[in-house]
Amino acid sequence: MIRKTLRVALRIAGFVFASFLLVAVTLILARAFHLRNGPDLEWWHTERITSEFQAKDRDPVTTFEQYLEKESAVFDELRSLVEHNTRADYHQLNRFSLASRSYPVKSGLNLNRSTAMRPPNARGGVLLLHGMTDSPYTLRHLAAMFYEQGFYVLNLRIPGHGTLPAELDRMQWQDWYEAVKIGASHVAGQIEAGQPFYLLGYSNGGSLALKYSMDSIEDVAARIPDHVFLLSPMIGVDPFARFSRWFTWIGYLEYFRQSRWLETYPEYDPHKYNSFPMNAGLQSYKLTTSVKEQIQRMASNGRLEQMPPVLTFQSLVDGTVVTSEILDALYGKLPANGSELVVFDANRIAVLDEFILPRHKTLLNRIMNEGTGKYAVSAVINRASTDMRVLELRQQAGIPGFTDRPLEYAWPDDVYSLTHVALPFPLDDVVYGLESSDMNSAYPKLGRVKILGENGALILPPALLQRLRSNPFYGYIEERIKGVVNDTP
Repeated sequence: MIRKTLRVALRIAGFVFASFLLVAVTLILARAFHLRNGPDLEWWHTERITSEFQAKDRDPVTTFEQYLEKESAVFDELRSLVEHNTRADYHQLNRFSLASRSYPVKSGLNLNRSTAMRPPNARGGVLLLHGMTDSPYTLRHLAAMFYEQGFYVLNLRIPGHGTLPAELDRMQWQDWYEAVKIGASHVAGQIEAGQPFYLLGYSNGGSLALKYSMDSIEDVAARIPDHVFLLSPMIGVDPFARFSRWFTWIGYLEYFRQSRWLETYPEYDPHKYNSFPMNAGLQSYKLTTSVKEQIQRMASNGRLEQMPPVLTFQSLVDGTVVTSEILDALYGKLPANGSELVVFDANRIAVLDEFILPRHKTLLNRIMNEGTGKYAVSAVINRASTDMRVLELRQQAGIPGFTDRPLEYAWPDDVYSLTHVALPFPLDDVVYGLESSDMNSAYPKLGRVKILGENGALILPPALLQRLRSNPFYGYIEERIKGVVNDTP
């Protein structure tokens, strides 16, 4: 009787598994056929830059100077590809056309490359790590702020970025991380032993910053950061990103080569890729999974007690990363070490509040309620339902109750929330600013784009043009970071 029951159970399990597999394969193939009908791939989706740094180059490339030598070769190769492939019909907003307004090199300066800045009498050092599909341009304002505060600054270009989106079709997260280790070693070597060493990571760079910080605790040869600053850190991503590998594999077939790309939009942005390969999502998933597992492991064995303080700035509404994972997978595990989570609420002005999804307020309430123990919590919120100005609502670690501080910032008209991509940019950024200060700049004013028309008319989805690209509260981020580096409350 037992054997019969077991056979029946195995048959049912086999049937369920086969059904699941059939459904999965059907959905994947259906998606692959759908992607095949998308825009044709351009040369920047298929070409390769052979001189790009990868983890396998770690033995011959041990110093930042050697890394820069490879980076110079990378951009020489990129220019050759652009010169060879540029066509007469390329429009004026194509970053891969020498005559385009979106061509990244203006006046001989390429802001997509790694940048190191040494002030007179440096009092510390900082390594800045940009996000996925970005370039060092993303963190140039924060880099300038640290430099003005007297810090040696390395704004590192992560391998595969600032060149061709095709490079992210082949990069592994280990390639990025090996470059981070080179950069961290370089910055630590540029300052005195007693001077502060900081890490700042944005989005995917936030995961890399956390990875390095934890590894440095267990590596006597590495310098442990004195403080870690995170902007929109990629701690949790869409779990469906794990299935990207299936489309990557199918894409090896010429018939389905477009399946390797989740998005293939025109490349009009001079400093950020618009196209997004499946592999990029897969590598982010692998990296964040590794980071979360390491946080859990080190929290369990007590090594996380040595973790440096972490100050995070996060938009409550974020379409790229999972905001709740920052609370659950990171801050819920950190020791009582002076860490703080800063959250920017949505614009709760009365006319907008009723249209904002209730789950965002539920999450904010949870964040504020759980900030009663090992870490501080601050929220930037409307002063009142009739006031576009904001205030800081703050709760110190382990101290019940909140204090409020009016801030000098206010929501711009027609803006209902921050976005993942807005945090690192002030409103007057030349490219992404909502109020770009240099109207004569050769770069396109992408932050000021506002076009109206019918759905389905454009290659680009309306959401891409609707997304806020700069931060009306950027000055607050600088103020809070300066408070840490200058050891002021």
